[in-house]
Amino acid sequence: MVILSESLRGRGYCRSPEILSACVRIQIFMPAFVNPFVSGRHRRLTQLAIWLIVTLALLTAGHWFWNDQLRESLRSEARAKLAHFDTLQINVTTAIAELQRTATAAPCSDQFIRELRRVAFKPDGLNEFLYAPGGVVTCSTSIAAAQPPIPLGAPDIAADRNGGIAYWINKRLDAIGLAGVTASVAFQEPFAVVVPSHSGSADRLSWVRAEFVIAPPESSVWPLSGDAGVFVAATSGDANAAPLSMLHAVACGDSHAYCVAVEADVAEIARKWRTELLLAIGLIGFYAIWPASFIYRALERCWSLEQRFRRNLTRESVICAYQPILDLRTGEISGCEVLARWRDVDGSEVPPDKFVEIVASSGQTLAFTRMVAERAFGELSQCLPQNTRLQINFNIFPRDLDSEKLSEVFRVFEDVRDRFPLALEIVESDALAVESAESEIEALARLGIRTYIDDFGSGYSSIHRVASLAIHGVKLDRSFAMAPSESLMARMLVHALEMIGSSGREIVVEGVETRDRLDLLIKTQRVAYAQGYLISRPLSIERLVAFLASHDAASMLTSEARAAA
Repeated sequence: MVILSESLRGRGYCRSPEILSACVRIQIFMPAFVNPFVSGRHRRLTQLAIWLIVTLALLTAGHWFWNDQLRESLRSEARAKLAHFDTLQINVTTAIAELQRTATAAPCSDQFIRELRRVAFKPDGLNEFLYAPGGVVTCSTSIAAAQPPIPLGAPDIAADRNGGIAYWINKRLDAIGLAGVTASVAFQEPFAVVVPSHSGSADRLSWVRAEFVIAPPESSVWPLSGDAGVFVAATSGDANAAPLSMLHAVACGDSHAYCVAVEADVAEIARKWRTELLLAIGLIGFYAIWPASFIYRALERCWSLEQRFRRNLTRESVICAYQPILDLRTGEISGCEVLARWRDVDGSEVPPDKFVEIVASSGQTLAFTRMVAERAFGELSQCLPQNTRLQINFNIFPRDLDSEKLSEVFRVFEDVRDRFPLALEIVESDALAVESAESEIEALARLGIRTYIDDFGSGYSSIHRVASLAIHGVKLDRSFAMAPSESLMARMLVHALEMIGSSGREIVVEGVETRDRLDLLIKTQRVAYAQGYLISRPLSIERLVAFLASHDAASMLTSEARAAA
């Protein structure tokens, strides 16, 4: 945490403690969210995680669809079972009306009984009719005359005030000649109809439990048949009264009080169909590969380096590193090159070779240079001692070689030019038009800004171009300085120095990593400046301050140079 805080403090140079603390928290926790899309190490785990998420989503959708289909099946089953009671109610009402219309003989006479039996013979499932004025049975289709009359007692469900039908529920009928029979009785003065019990077991699905009840408004529920407790469980409204896996459906008649309640246990169904379900789960997991791959590719594109860079390129995300430049004549540090870095969303630093082409293709090269200049100015002006004088070198794209635009970009340095004179290194990413470049380089010189051709020998540059342009110097490509001593590139180094030196331009050699190579450059007396890992790696601003304070100029010179000095 301390190291991270110091790093952030150096790069932010003006952060308050509160902002610094927030940045530290972001740096610590952000990688957990973005690393799966940024780091190649997490590729397989990310693909697996996305596949699992897609599979779970499909399984959830499948579970919802399955439950919805089960609920619809239950509702259809309940309505189908209720259709029996719809028909039964019509038959009861029709039979009573038929009796009242046709049974006109003297009550309980032989003719009267024949009239009752004529109605009983109709194929509606109602075979037992009672003549029971005032609720007292005096005769029926089974008994010619009851001696003495048999009272039915108070009905379980009284008739409404409009002369509706009263009911006795599950009444024993031994007294009227139906030994061992239990059935419901529907009564409308003066006739009663024996309604046979209905179990519904013959047409039930194997995974459905059902209960048939009479549930008149504002009255008790009267079970008729089926599985006891299903209606109460389905209508209780208490989510804790039944297991979560239990599904219910209830259907009640619009014109009568009959209701059917059905239920199914999803867990029990799953156990019965476990082979089919396992096969379905396997198929879902297999087919989830395609959408998971599509999602991963989309996320990979969204979180590619180019997209992350374009979305998150801000002044705060630009980081400056400073590589000291050694004056080979004095051994002093005379300047530094500003090297841009970019802080990725996961907190890592991205080197310029990863994003420079993105900057170039985006058309935001000048805007990016402005961000680097403003960040470097803030750090250098506030962190270096007031008596420090360094030439500050910035890299620019050839397309941005416009004196007016560049003077505006580097305006922040205008008041500190005595401390930080500017030099622009033209990066050879594009071919440079000599005619237009010449006037712009001269205009920059009039503004006090020096220009260099960067990485000479690796791009479009040539000795002719060096001689044609009014540049102040040339930075020799690091491949010359880093080449092995006996290689062709190493032998060409001396010749390159002679050719460039003959043009009168300053020579800066970068990539100096060995003492032997540095001594060689000093001995040629043609190289003015050098930079490389032997002198210093690119440094953060706080390390640059420490490096300048501890730099020993004499140690960088050869023994002959020290003697001459």
